[in-house]
Amino acid sequence: MANAVPSSFVVGEVRVQPLGAHLVRIEQRGPKGFEDRETFTVCGRSFEGVEATSALEGDDFRVATANYRVVVPAGAQGLEGVRIESAAGETLCVLSNAMLGKKFLPAPSALPSIWVMGDSPRVVPAARGALPPPEGEEDATSGWDLENDAPDAYVFFPAAAGYEAFRSDFLRLTGGIPMVPLYALGLWYSRYYPYSEQGALDVIDRFRRAQIPLDVFVADTDWRVGASCGYGINQELFPDMARFVRFAHERQVRVMLNDHPEPKGKHALAPEELRFRKEGLVSLLALGVDLWWFDRNWHTHLQSPVRGLEKEVWGMRLYRDITKEFRPGQRPLIMSNVDGINNGRLDAPSHPAAHRFPVWWTGDTVAEWRYLEWGVRNGVDSGVVSLLPYVHEDLGGHHGQPDEELYVRFMQFGAFAPVARIHCTAGVHRYPWEYGGEAEKIVGDFFRLRYRLLPMLYAAAHEAHRTGMPLMRRCDLEWPEFPEAADATQYVLGDDLLVAPILGPAAKGKLAERTVWVPPGEWQEVWTGRIHRGPVTMGVKCPLDEIPLFVRRGGMVLSAPQRQATGLAHWPELVVDAYAPSQDQTQTRWLYEDDGISNAHERGDFTRTEFLLRQNGLTTDIRIAPSSCSRHVTLRIHLPKGARVLDAGKGAVLRPSAGRSFNLFTGPGSCPPAEAGPIIEWHGAVAASQEGVFRIAWTAG
Repeated sequence: MANAVPSSFVVGEVRVQPLGAHLVRIEQRGPKGFEDRETFTVCGRSFEGVEATSALEGDDFRVATANYRVVVPAGAQGLEGVRIESAAGETLCVLSNAMLGKKFLPAPSALPSIWVMGDSPRVVPAARGALPPPEGEEDATSGWDLENDAPDAYVFFPAAAGYEAFRSDFLRLTGGIPMVPLYALGLWYSRYYPYSEQGALDVIDRFRRAQIPLDVFVADTDWRVGASCGYGINQELFPDMARFVRFAHERQVRVMLNDHPEPKGKHALAPEELRFRKEGLVSLLALGVDLWWFDRNWHTHLQSPVRGLEKEVWGMRLYRDITKEFRPGQRPLIMSNVDGINNGRLDAPSHPAAHRFPVWWTGDTVAEWRYLEWGVRNGVDSGVVSLLPYVHEDLGGHHGQPDEELYVRFMQFGAFAPVARIHCTAGVHRYPWEYGGEAEKIVGDFFRLRYRLLPMLYAAAHEAHRTGMPLMRRCDLEWPEFPEAADATQYVLGDDLLVAPILGPAAKGKLAERTVWVPPGEWQEVWTGRIHRGPVTMGVKCPLDEIPLFVRRGGMVLSAPQRQATGLAHWPELVVDAYAPSQDQTQTRWLYEDDGISNAHERGDFTRTEFLLRQNGLTTDIRIAPSSCSRHVTLRIHLPKGARVLDAGKGAVLRPSAGRSFNLFTGPGSCPPAEAGPIIEWHGAVAASQEGVFRIAWTAG
């Protein structure tokens, strides 16, 4: 049974609250007493009940559960010296105030016996959040309580709990990762450049003519008077901002504006500061502007409300609250600097509440190969060590002009990243068509593929919201027993795509090369059809139009017909590519659909459809569970090379060789992969509430 108020044991100035089987809170009394209110960091303390007992051991006070013990020494005035023990009495940790600072979360491949999160600094928000107080109700901190700070430790037991349970407890305590709107998964175009209304629309139209999908256009700082601070619109460039936004929306493109927020008032919580921020942002939101870029990279930025609560995470909360109040029915989306990553360099852990405010970018990087590698590592590692699943790069780098090869490799990574945002500074460019016909085609093909994969990406976004599992999954999330799995230069995207971006230039006249760790199981090279059995580390060579990309055999990849904008998160036409494995197994995959923008999903207004693949001997069964939605489904079962079909069932079409025209990942007209096997296809309508069942029997080659 869930307890609204956890059991508490008070010993002088210390309170012990066993919150769960593998989580305990140990708090020092604050100036206003023990704290039960929601804080900036901690959203909820209502966990499953856990039985606990207390007793005196000499002069020490002991609180014991089935899995751990907390020993408060006699005369303790705070957390210093409090012992955390195993159930058997082994000392696991002696607390100190020095443990309460920000820290990286533990990796699944190296779970410690103890991990301590400090609610530090402990700040209690106003009931209205980071919004200005009504006139007549003003106070110096706009209703925020900064006066009850005290050492407050949350002690986790990751090794005993297991990684998934640890992550679940952490998110239950600090708040979940929001569901992003579908358009966040589309392509973003950005450039520090004084675009005019017509110039911006011309760029959008050029993307459309090139049939390169686009969802977000970013007007960097020049949209405003003075091109730096404030909220006055530069009417020489945008004489009618509402008209420009309307024209962009007619082209199915959202508009994001950059904000270099100069401080107002004496401090971050001053009523005049919050009022200035809200009035400025709302004045643009009222014209139809869709989302905000909180940019602290320049010499102007927000102030921190209190030492230890940095301007990055404070700005995330501030902008989220303003946007949410103005559009209460929609999911707010803010882009801000990663707390702890500065211009591509990982310097420090993020605040433990930062994951509640997506999306995040790594700052002003450079068009160099090392920054591309840092970008991949930052994105992959952040999903584990900070639970930030939408960390992303300026694709192409902010400074400098990449050559064709580096540009293409940046964009290929972006096509398989959670957020794909092209950006650069003044005096350089990142338009795909400016790099020659070959580069434009390659980049266009990869971004068009990204849009076909939207059903897979959106399901992965929902999984991040539901459980905290990142979209880019470092391999030790699934295979923690292998040291190679912690390599952050490769990752599994969603459930079944193993992606290893090219991170260095090809030698003159040679193909690009890199090593890839192939995880356990069977993995098929997308471009050749060759199947590899892991675990194995191998070298891979790629021409410019390919990257190392593998699909899990036994997995399923869900895709949709080509779109030029993300549109609705509903796919009335769906392609299911299922890869039959050689060994018995059962895998389940999910299609997630909602309206793509509102908060109705929080009330249960969404659809999850189960897709099941079961391999039993040489019989492959595919089951599509009943759904509330009708759709047309193309099911393709990919068999190994040399396989011979014995019985494909009614309505199946056998493709004797898996030519690229039948491959999700490549366009028509190319040579068939030499190592690929036959494909069985079914096409047809699946009515609402109808189950789809497909079976084939085959023999191995």
